[in-house]
Amino acid sequence: SSQVEDSMMDVYDLVYEEVRRNTSSFRRQELTAIHEAFLCCGKISPFGDTTNVEHETCPPGQVHNAGQDCLQEIQDFLRKHMDFVFTLLGVTIGFTVYGMILSSFLWFSIHFSSSLDRKGKYILR
Repeated sequence: SSQVEDSMMDVYDLVYEEVRRNTSSFRRQELTAIHEAFLCCGKISPFGDTTNVEHETCPPGQVHNAGQDCLQEIQDFLRKHMDFVFTLLGVTIGFTVYGMILSSFLWFSIHFSSSLDRKGKYILR
């Protein structure tokens, strides 16, 4: 899960830095879509410099503050959803093992019941 987290953070950093360096409209649209999807706005810089990137790509009505750091929002989103995925995977594995045990029991009962036929003659009275 940490590889998924790192990949998402790297993608966001790449798109953010490309928008900061040049005014590519395609990358700007991608950054705007990321901000709208995660309801966040930019990232907190350790140097304290903010650019016009946040003002141009943030959803309307949102102001950049510490609670809306996109790197933190993406990390929280992935952690919450990865827990759900792991739970779903565990339940699926449980049902698969249960089904395999049931299937093997059924196969053995059918296989061995054919050799248990009564042999001989029956007389009706």
